[in-house]
Amino acid sequence: MVDAAKVNEEMERAVVESAEKLEGASELLKLLEDKADRQAITAAELSAVRCIIESCAQALDASWQQA
Repeated sequence: MVDAAKVNEEMERAVVESAEKLEGASELLKLLEDKADRQAITAAELSAVRCIIESCAQALDASWQQA
């Protein structure tokens, strides 16, 4: 039997961690917007933001699947 309290705790942790990571991704995007005014943005820089977003999506998806 699944412990509902543990599942809720894991879901809450995933949401909080993802929110923090998404805030970081938002800051990176702001920096890249500023940089774009002066020089080209590299694929690696965009990939870093994409990886953050993908990891958040995976963590949230995994936590919802456990519910």
